[in-house]
Amino acid sequence: MCVNTRILLVEDDADQAQLYTMVLSLAGYQVTTAVDAERAAAQYAQAPVDLVLSDWNLPGMRGDQFLGTLVHAHLPVKTVLMSNHASVEHAAKCCGADAWFYKGSPLAQLKALIAGLLTPAMA
Repeated sequence: MCVNTRILLVEDDADQAQLYTMVLSLAGYQVTTAVDAERAAAQYAQAPVDLVLSDWNLPGMRGDQFLGTLVHAHLPVKTVLMSNHASVEHAAKCCGADAWFYKGSPLAQLKALIAGLLTPAMA
């Protein structure tokens, strides 16, 4: 893992934010958090990150809308939409996210997904 790899976690549930922060920090990532899309956008503007991991169901702007704004602005950031809703894959594809994660899946799967997104493709 690259200790300089930064992840912005957008999650309004404090317990889930703490869990994902702990798991990703232990995997070697620098994790910052935001409780909603508006705060996440402000944080990203101040300090861009390598990956944004956003919950779908957020107060105010939904996670898929937020990730869509990042994707459509062609910012150099990987995006992952997560939810416990069965149609998270469809929502992620519609907003242009790089990947999706179903919250009921093992956390090892999330770590592998993120590692795959952040590892440069071999030529």
